[in-house]
Amino acid sequence: MKKLSYVFVGFTLIGSMMFSCKKETTTSTTTSNPTTTTLDTTKTISYKNDIAPLMSQECTSCHNNANTSAGVNLSSYANVSKFASSSISAINAGIMPPSGKWSADKIVVFSKWIAQGKLNN
Repeated sequence: MKKLSYVFVGFTLIGSMMFSCKKETTTSTTTSNPTTTTLDTTKTISYKNDIAPLMSQECTSCHNNANTSAGVNLSSYANVSKFASSSISAINAGIMPPSGKWSADKIVVFSKWIAQGKLNN
């Protein structure tokens, strides 16, 4: 019976993550030649320069100090580090973010940061 409770809680948590977030989008009004920025994944990934901006862009509109959607706050190094494994699992499964899957570059950078030991650099 206890196992069933854990499974129910897990599915409830994932379900609430799926339906509780909404990502604000902005549209650019410029029509100049768009460029694609590719992140350099050969370097050591920096929390300050690579991960914090990624979280700000993709996650903290729903997962912040004021709105801990599904009990997850991704606005600090400690919390991003704490939830990194479950976050990358949800991202890879296409559950997060609800606005659509991350680009391969973003997934690689976040995964590499985790593999490098989730450095606070």
